[in-house]
Amino acid sequence: MKSQTHHFPHHRVRAGVLLGIVSMLVWATSSSCVLWIGRQVGVWQYLAVGSLIAAAGQVAFYRLMGRSPRSLFVMPLRLWGLAALGFVLYSVCYAGGMIMAASDTQAAGVSLMNYLWPILTVVFSLFLVPGSRMSARLGVALALSFAGLVFANWPAIVQTGAGGLGVPYVLGGLAGICWGLYSALVSRWRAWGQHYATAPAGFLMIGLVGVAGCLLTGEWRPVDARTWGAFLYLGLVPNAAGYMLWELALHRAPPVTLGLLGAAMPVLSTLCLLILFAFTGQSRTLPPHWESLVAGAALIAAAVLVVSRSRR
Repeated sequence: MKSQTHHFPHHRVRAGVLLGIVSMLVWATSSSCVLWIGRQVGVWQYLAVGSLIAAAGQVAFYRLMGRSPRSLFVMPLRLWGLAALGFVLYSVCYAGGMIMAASDTQAAGVSLMNYLWPILTVVFSLFLVPGSRMSARLGVALALSFAGLVFANWPAIVQTGAGGLGVPYVLGGLAGICWGLYSALVSRWRAWGQHYATAPAGFLMIGLVGVAGCLLTGEWRPVDARTWGAFLYLGLVPNAAGYMLWELALHRAPPVTLGLLGAAMPVLSTLCLLILFAFTGQSRTLPPHWESLVAGAALIAAAVLVVSRSRR
């Protein structure tokens, strides 16, 4: 993969990398929050409450940056479609896969399926972002990522059996595809970044979808103070702040450079999940074969490093 940094002013690239690092760090805690909150309230209530908090947080953060709330929801039609892809479809698939997981081990595997998105961003960029070129590195990276997924998830597949096992994994993989495609398209249309933002509209749409799901299913559970605290953290920090910073980063740095930062995500997110399992699980122990999960995450991280490392 040939580096594209020559298309960007160096000071903007540095700013984009810094924004990307911050967003990655707060996103590392997202999987743990999704799983813990979702197990308390279910998929639709999680999407409704968490996403509406994130939408309000996005509006407030952009207002501090000088953008009027009304301007955040005035976009070309294709960007509304992009918001639906990168937020609504992504969130439904990701939350559904995590919360439907039959075990802690499977939930960690679903999270790793989602974290294929840094590699998929590079793959989609080959076709969508001018200046991207194919390389043998991409083939090696894809092989490493596939090996990591098999290594991490095989013990869970053997233990759980075939009944309904594949659905959470499929949802996790679809989530990774959606976010990888979203990131590549945002990078392609980065010229609009000074005028439009997709995240506020995206989170608002997710929240409305979640409310509709609660109304249709009749599921609405009481929320205790601890869960409200988790909702506020997830909505305002990983979602509102993290997504805003990532979108700003995509407008300033090339997707290959940001994909390099994504190498840390599978390992960091898996470690956060293992901490959650150890300290809040009913057994207060790590899931079986947790070593395989960490090793699989490391292989996926290595794949992102291979595909994203620019040639000198």
